[in-house]
Amino acid sequence: MIFNHDEFLSYWETSYGREASAVQLKGFRPGTAPKELLDKAIDKDEVFNKAASLAVRDALKEITQENSWEIIDQPRVEILESDTGLKFKATLIVFPEVVLGNYKKIAKSVLSDKKEVKIEQDEVDKTIDWVLKSRAQIIRVGREAKKGDIVEINLDGNKDKFVLGEGQMRDGLEDKIVGHKESDKFDGVELVGVYDRKAPELNDDFVRSIGKFNSVEEFKNSIKEGILKEKQDKEIEKNRLRILSEIIKSAKIDMPEILVDKTLENMVHEYRHYMEHMKNLKNRPSEEDLNKRLKPEAEKRVASELIINQIAKEEHLEPITAEVEAEVNTFLKSRNNSEASKIDPRRVYDYSYDIIKNKKVFEFLESV
Repeated sequence: MIFNHDEFLSYWETSYGREASAVQLKGFRPGTAPKELLDKAIDKDEVFNKAASLAVRDALKEITQENSWEIIDQPRVEILESDTGLKFKATLIVFPEVVLGNYKKIAKSVLSDKKEVKIEQDEVDKTIDWVLKSRAQIIRVGREAKKGDIVEINLDGNKDKFVLGEGQMRDGLEDKIVGHKESDKFDGVELVGVYDRKAPELNDDFVRSIGKFNSVEEFKNSIKEGILKEKQDKEIEKNRLRILSEIIKSAKIDMPEILVDKTLENMVHEYRHYMEHMKNLKNRPSEEDLNKRLKPEAEKRVASELIINQIAKEEHLEPITAEVEAEVNTFLKSRNNSEASKIDPRRVYDYSYDIIKNKKVFEFLESV
């Protein structure tokens, strides 16, 4: 693309003016220094770079709007000439064309087979048992450890504390601990402490102490409602994934490798971070193995994003500013002031935009 001398001059003058206003010369108030001195103090290369940046920005904005392009990645710009104006070459990567199948029919077909959500009494009992145990009195004991106890161990120099028998440790370690007492050492393990848990009695006084419940019956009903809501949400999510999977199968997408590579890079980073917190994890995969294992999921994520984006376009479901700002505020309220002050506003806005867009697309598909 080319800007002749006159076209580029306005960008130069804008950039020059900004640089001039920032110059401070000793003995002169801002804006009062002689032009000759001011001109010598200004970095002309910096003026040109900023002027070129402004010109490139406007030119790319115009060409993308004219062609209805959506840019995937930051454009790569190469300045070719700058003697009499500006000549540059830009490499753009745009969203690919996505040809959708009959997504409305697919959604209707999947949802016609959705299951009714039911609650089993066993689920309620297990939740009540968990609540009681979470409020249990912890008592250090001198007897042998048994399943259900809390044990504290030192494993090859690493300390840990967990409920024995819940499968938190690998390689049959928990079964080896059963029957041992505090201070016992075996198989690289030192049993530092054994703790019994004395659960409280389930009565009206107890449920009043943990929440706004007047009776055990109210407490149980609240648990049932919570379980039902959780199972309903899971069923909705399951159906949405099924709908999306079927729509992807019926669509034609020229998969952009740069998006796949970026998504894969983020997934590998997340997986590495997760593995750093996994204790006693053996045979950690290499970078090559991780890339190979995670790439199909990365491709699926990219395809999902492209499909949702295309449906939002075709059905005019793009979020409006007020919706996004409301989601941003909800997100920020969930963080403390210290966390909120460190968050990049642009990233929060983009994240909130995607949340609202996804929600609107799926609610649309569920309503057809």
